[in-house]
Amino acid sequence: MADIHVKISKKVLEPPFLLMKPGVSEEEFFKFATEDISCELIDGMLMIHSPASIQHERIFQFLLILLNRFLQKTKGGEVLGSRVVMRLASDLIPEPDLIVLLPENLSKIQEMYIDGPADLMIEILSPSTKKTDLMIKIPRCLEKGVQEIWAIDPMLQELTVYSPNSPSKLYKKEGIIKSTILKDFWIKIEWLWSPETKDPIDCLNEILSRK
Repeated sequence: MADIHVKISKKVLEPPFLLMKPGVSEEEFFKFATEDISCELIDGMLMIHSPASIQHERIFQFLLILLNRFLQKTKGGEVLGSRVVMRLASDLIPEPDLIVLLPENLSKIQEMYIDGPADLMIEILSPSTKKTDLMIKIPRCLEKGVQEIWAIDPMLQELTVYSPNSPSKLYKKEGIIKSTILKDFWIKIEWLWSPETKDPIDCLNEILSRK
């Protein structure tokens, strides 16, 4: 089997960028993908992402800690992120920012991937991937059984909630967002726009106090 080669010009590649190679098989993808490469397979297209921005990483860390502690406290499942992919089909292996599985679906966790759709998926949009995420990745993940998707746009300070059988819901700048999948889990959207100033444990206590 031929190795995957992505040609990059000698010109310095400035982020944000998205490198794409069509016609990549599942076998080639898993041979190429490592813990050090941020990539995914969307309808047979290998997509290699530029490094995350600081804002992206702060939102990611805040939500990862918050969800992890919430799920531990409530025994509500498990959250995974940072290079974990979902195998939804042989040509569809996306890498969401965060994946949440309910207790009854923890058996989907395999050594190298999640075998099947997450219950909740969170995507933090970046300039290089926003169009692809909204037009291809999110719709395809819903088609394959993901029950709830949060798409966070730090640039516009917006969060859109998607589910398979309901119209999408857009939240702007302020307000409370309640998950339909995770019982009793909600956030104030404004927490996301300055996560470096928010203690996830303080936010968790506020969430749990309203149960």
